[in-house]
Amino acid sequence: MYPISRSAFVLGIGLLALPGCPLLDLEVDAQEVCLTYPNFQVPAAPTGQTSLNQSFVFDDLSAIKDITDLDASLEFVRAEIRATSGTQSFDFIHSVHIVVASGDPDSALLPMTMYNCDGDCVPDGDRLEIPAAVGADAIGYLRSNSIKIDLDFVGQVPTVAWTMDIDVCMKARASYTVSP
Repeated sequence: MYPISRSAFVLGIGLLALPGCPLLDLEVDAQEVCLTYPNFQVPAAPTGQTSLNQSFVFDDLSAIKDITDLDASLEFVRAEIRATSGTQSFDFIHSVHIVVASGDPDSALLPMTMYNCDGDCVPDGDRLEIPAAVGADAIGYLRSNSIKIDLDFVGQVPTVAWTMDIDVCMKARASYTVSP
């Protein structure tokens, strides 16, 4: 038989007497997590066209799967669009609206306008960063295993085909608690 020291015994009784207090309560803020859709092809627009709607789906969410399995929250924070060929500048853009929806047609999640600039878009050459319109929780959309993105551009749309990379970025906060 192993003897138990008096201090270990008192500590054990003390821990049992604190059922409502956690032994460990950890909360972590992670840096941004971005989903990137590379080389998105945009067809040439007819001369004079002033709006363009494009859609795509993120089907591979494996890069953030571990975060969605935790007791975590993910909040949409920004979108960034980068021209990679066909156009040198986003100066033609007057407004951009980005709607996020579940890619699951049976999902009860409603589409949300997550990113929006209207007359106040500030392109930096071939880059355009758009802050989130609202700080909505993204976890439900990510757990649906597929995210659909609708892009609406308003402005003098290029009459040549072009490609862009699109980042949809979120900020993560995870917590972990150990109780007796």
